[in-house]
Amino acid sequence: MSAPAARHATVLVTGASRGIGGRTALRLAAAGFDLVLWARTLEDLRQIQQQAAEFSVDVGIDAVDVSDAAQVSAGYAAIRWHSPLAGLVLNAGSGIWQPITEIDDAVWDQTLSTNLRGAMLVLKQVLPELRQARGGLIVGVLSDSAKYPFAGRGAYAASKAGLAALLEVARREARESGVRVTALVPSRVDTSFQGSLESAGAGCRPGSLSADNVAEVIGWLFELPEGVEVRELQLSALTSTFGPYQEASP
Repeated sequence: MSAPAARHATVLVTGASRGIGGRTALRLAAAGFDLVLWARTLEDLRQIQQQAAEFSVDVGIDAVDVSDAAQVSAGYAAIRWHSPLAGLVLNAGSGIWQPITEIDDAVWDQTLSTNLRGAMLVLKQVLPELRQARGGLIVGVLSDSAKYPFAGRGAYAASKAGLAALLEVARREARESGVRVTALVPSRVDTSFQGSLESAGAGCRPGSLSADNVAEVIGWLFELPEGVEVRELQLSALTSTFGPYQEASP
């Protein structure tokens, strides 16, 4: 059975099964983009796939651990029929807060492998195709921890700061082909991201950004004219902080 031809430009979203990635997938589907969604398990992706398909776009899903080079390579080979790729959202992330003197080696390795190595492996596969797509866009989801390394966040802050540098290198290497790169730097987001909590979930960070807030901004970035590049975008709720600063709320 031959694969159907893509009807719209396609965006690849990593870490797309829930939180920012899941809501971003739905926002982009509503804007008419076909999607390729990656996460570690298909079970969580299927619900997002069903919801996104209601917007009459093509939605492909695959279980891909971005820290695994073989899985990334195979995942990319499997989606070539979705081309042309119009963009990439690097959202897959991992992080557990531990002081340097207590950090578990496995936690360090997992955090750097997912947040930094994973982004590199995906970029290595996708950049050649994005160079061929005029106005292609890469959005990397960072954190205010990349700018303000909080105590207890050694692995996470290091990985996000490294990702910021990697995104800038990608910009320099692909800019002549018209590829745009945005570093999206949100402060607290109310999702199931674990961080310092043993079993975090939505509702644990009152007053912070919602996943929908961040997804709306990502969708807006993809709707900008081809010649416009937002290089960095810092994002916070008015009722939350950015970095270490305790700002007055309205």
